[in-house]
Amino acid sequence: MIKPFIAPWGSAVLTFENLDSTNRYLWQQALEGAPHGTVVVADHQSSGRGRRGRQWHSPPGLNLYFSVLLRPHLRFEQVPQLSLVAAAALWKILAGECSGLQIKWPNDLLCNSRKLAGILSEMKPGAETPEFVIVGVGLNVNAQVSDFPTELQGLVTSLSCECGRNFDLSELLDRILREFAFFEERFYQEGLKGSIRDLINRNFFLAEKDIVIHSEDHKIACRAHAIDDTGRLLATTNDGQKMAFSAGEAWLDKRI
Repeated sequence: MIKPFIAPWGSAVLTFENLDSTNRYLWQQALEGAPHGTVVVADHQSSGRGRRGRQWHSPPGLNLYFSVLLRPHLRFEQVPQLSLVAAAALWKILAGECSGLQIKWPNDLLCNSRKLAGILSEMKPGAETPEFVIVGVGLNVNAQVSDFPTELQGLVTSLSCECGRNFDLSELLDRILREFAFFEERFYQEGLKGSIRDLINRNFFLAEKDIVIHSEDHKIACRAHAIDDTGRLLATTNDGQKMAFSAGEAWLDKRI
């Protein structure tokens, strides 16, 4: 189990043996006034959440499942960019541990084309700005392939699988939180312009790949290029139309 310690924002990291969802628990704490930078981490999640209501598989004692409460002064449209900021911070810490690490828009970290981490950002709107944002992260650390359901084997990986060794979860979480706090402050100062955007685009999984964007009820076949200063995915459709997607899911086009 993760050892309690002080997060970079000055508040304690709240550790639990089991929660249904770290995002859900921290949401309730935020409603009750928990401060900026509160972190919740669980050894196991019974109902870990991914995007679009999917479940994040959370075997106990092996991986990192944590959420960070932010009370940022941002415009509503800037909030989704925090998932990319978190992905960039994860990349910075983990790239020294394993090769083949890439960022997949809008919220995944892949290693050798398999999912290593997922990020879920959720916002409570205020009158003019977000009241708070919760950034949840699931990172596969010490799990082996056999620890995942059969349908996920071949699609996911872990640091242990890629590096051939186990990691101290408390030490790794401390390093990740410190890097995220650094990237968060940089984001407040300069947005995605410059260093954060450049890091993402240098390590962008979708770059120049043929993909299908699932956006609301539409599916759009296109070629991905990069992200822009606002976190939108820049792409060209098959008929040559330039597009910028601010939301949706990107899947590799298996027909190509």
